[in-house]
Amino acid sequence: MEEPKLYPLTSAQLLNFMSWRYTFHKQIMNIPSSIFVDAPMDLEVLKKAAEEAVGRNDSFGIRVTKRGKETMQYFTDRKALVIEIIDFSGQTDAKMNEFFHRTGRKMIPVYDRPLAKIYIVRTPEGTAGIFTCICHLMMDTWAISMFYKDILAIYTSYTSGAPMPAPIRDFEPVVRKELEYRSSDRHKKDLEFWREELMSFGKLPAFTHVNGTVMLEKYRRLIRKPDHPFGRTAYIRTTAKHELLTAGKPDVDMMADFCVQQNIPTLQPLFFVGLRTYLARVNSKVNDVTIGNIIARRGTLEEKYCGGSRPLALFCRTVMDEDTSFADALRCVMEKQNLLYRHANANTFEILGMAGELFGKKEYEGYCTTYMTFQPIHLDPGSGIKTRTEWYCNGSAAMCMYVVIMDSLNNGTLSCYYEYMDKHIKAGTIRRCHDYIMKVIRAGIADPSITIKELMELPV
Repeated sequence: MEEPKLYPLTSAQLLNFMSWRYTFHKQIMNIPSSIFVDAPMDLEVLKKAAEEAVGRNDSFGIRVTKRGKETMQYFTDRKALVIEIIDFSGQTDAKMNEFFHRTGRKMIPVYDRPLAKIYIVRTPEGTAGIFTCICHLMMDTWAISMFYKDILAIYTSYTSGAPMPAPIRDFEPVVRKELEYRSSDRHKKDLEFWREELMSFGKLPAFTHVNGTVMLEKYRRLIRKPDHPFGRTAYIRTTAKHELLTAGKPDVDMMADFCVQQNIPTLQPLFFVGLRTYLARVNSKVNDVTIGNIIARRGTLEEKYCGGSRPLALFCRTVMDEDTSFADALRCVMEKQNLLYRHANANTFEILGMAGELFGKKEYEGYCTTYMTFQPIHLDPGSGIKTRTEWYCNGSAAMCMYVVIMDSLNNGTLSCYYEYMDKHIKAGTIRRCHDYIMKVIRAGIADPSITIKELMELPV
């Protein structure tokens, strides 16, 4: 039998793999999520649709293996660890959710095994859904959303006689292209850009944390260096929780109208400026804030419609004087992000390595503790069917705080998931941060000329 072709892990996969390697909590790469449908469904047919969707998605053929000391991957038979039906009829939502959380917190074996568990679910209310626990090496949330959509489209084809939907594009060709990029001139130019970007401010970046200045002060006392510029950003104990908060429909509608008026393409910059203002406010009103943008990197049609895992982190550093208006802050953020996105394929570890070299910081130190992604993917199976999705906490996190904004309920609201390391951050801090973000956005929409100084005077 011919040996499968081996590939190194891509930059996005490596980012997750290294988090897994250096934590005690090995479920860190699990993505547990669900989608529920408000229409009657035949669970056996839905299971058959899930099996069909697995068989035509090459992400389910990804296997991770060791060759000597190196971790590699290959593509083989498309399978899941589990595809089964679970019926919670006559039970409680609490019992069902307990199963989801328990399954999501159990590590999926990494080496030479399928990397996903799939459950077809009957809820206590009698509706149907799909729950999956998928390893991040195999898929990201974008790919999982497409997988759910594919299952529902196949189910509709089975039950209505409609033509089968086009399959999700293969991820393997995208892996090849990404690995070729590593030896390209483009890669060299991207690294040159990031070196210039890191040096462009002429001063060391400021450390900020959702808890405020107490975190830097605590670390300085620990290492006995009262003027040390960087704080602790990497931990071995990475236990985590989720806080799910909401941007209500009136706020979302108001933000959408404002973006149309101001020619802003998405709501993301509003949340970014809100979060940035909070971090400045609780860190001595510092004018220098860095937030990690987690971006999907789904720009081309091939990338948009393939499976796999592609997100990388871009360090979006902005320096704003107190007299900067809300409107100008939005433009500053958009201009910075548009610039960074043109160099988004650079390996995050290479950027961190340059930052360490240029700034003289240790590997477990840094200045960026907060990350954010805006991914309001709308899952619409058609035929008037409504869905709701949910992302569950796996109990571990690679980042101190990660804000994920999603369109989970398809009802005009936005779900704001705050994943945070619960050894260091309290739920009350997360709720204050979210409330403040919304205050900043409302105040900025009401008066786009309001300044950063005035926004930072809003009560926390």
